[in-house]
Amino acid sequence: MVKTLSKSLNQRGKFLKFFFFFFVLYYWTGLTTDALAEKQTPAPDVKVGERLFYGLIPTGEGAKACVSCHTMYSADTMNWNPSAVEMAQVAAEMDLATFKEHLLTPSGAMREKVHVNYQLNDEQLFHLKGYLTELAEGGAGDQPISINKLLIFLLLGGLMTVALVDIFFTKKIPYKAVHVLIIIFGLSFQLKIVAHEMIDFGRSEDYMPDQPIKFSHKVHAGDNKIDCLYCHSNADEGKSAGIPSAGLCMNCHQVVRNGSHSGQFEIAKVVEAYENNKDIEWIRIHNLPDHVYFNHAQHVNVGNRECQECHGDVENMHILKQEHDLSMGWCLDCHKETNVNFMGNDYYQTFEALHKDLAEGVRDSIQAADIGANDCMKCHH
Repeated sequence: MVKTLSKSLNQRGKFLKFFFFFFVLYYWTGLTTDALAEKQTPAPDVKVGERLFYGLIPTGEGAKACVSCHTMYSADTMNWNPSAVEMAQVAAEMDLATFKEHLLTPSGAMREKVHVNYQLNDEQLFHLKGYLTELAEGGAGDQPISINKLLIFLLLGGLMTVALVDIFFTKKIPYKAVHVLIIIFGLSFQLKIVAHEMIDFGRSEDYMPDQPIKFSHKVHAGDNKIDCLYCHSNADEGKSAGIPSAGLCMNCHQVVRNGSHSGQFEIAKVVEAYENNKDIEWIRIHNLPDHVYFNHAQHVNVGNRECQECHGDVENMHILKQEHDLSMGWCLDCHKETNVNFMGNDYYQTFEALHKDLAEGVRDSIQAADIGANDCMKCHH
């Protein structure tokens, strides 16, 4: 009995030793294979990929540099192509074969037209994809700073300091008038900069942010004659004009899947948001301070004002911008100059004295300011 048990344990021990040896050998072989595979697979040369992207290395006779269409930073004119980072994010998810097909034999009229002259070998495509993967992960970074008012302000301050030091201490330049002119000019320009910056504080005239989707008011409101109230249906009934949902966009884009300028890329974002029940995070452009009350219905419905009076020539804007500074002075001036359609609007029936003045010829017109539009409590209540 004891011998049988001892023999059984001995056999189990041999089996366990064999199993342990086999497991270690398998694990070590796997590690070695992975290490060899990693060693044999070269890493992409990101610098070469970057040079290819910027066109510093030829990509084919007559071929445009990638950056000429897929810009790194935004501009004040509409670039219908995906930005460099957007395009890089798409490319980063592809394998090399798909990336090659996407670049050299693309589908879609827009890409077929632009990519027709590209001639890149597999090694160049490998390096280019490596650069795009890094760009997708790290982003484009901050746009390089150009000379601006602050640098001019500091330069003038430096010149005035030198002039004052020479007047009281070094006295190298005998003509004091030169120093006086520098100081007067410098102070005048600095005071002008400070005054304008203080006046513009909190205002956003010409504000033109990049939107999550390249939406053109010119294409929709101008070329296709879509009425403003179709998309901004709240404007004649509520305080805010409202922002259209992806569902409203899909009323047209169920059928229209290729933009005349942008191809498929931008409209696909609308479709994706709709199908995944996600909100499109549009960036608000026209903002007023929290202590200011403004009601669209009062102006659009009651006042019969056109959208363009406040928002500019929207139907000719590819990129929407804030046309006016929306300052209190701008609003007050409009109220003083704008004639109210007193006779054709039931809203104004209660102003009996003004109706009498019009009937008797005492007045030939009524301005918004005459009916209390410039009273402080109208906007600050």
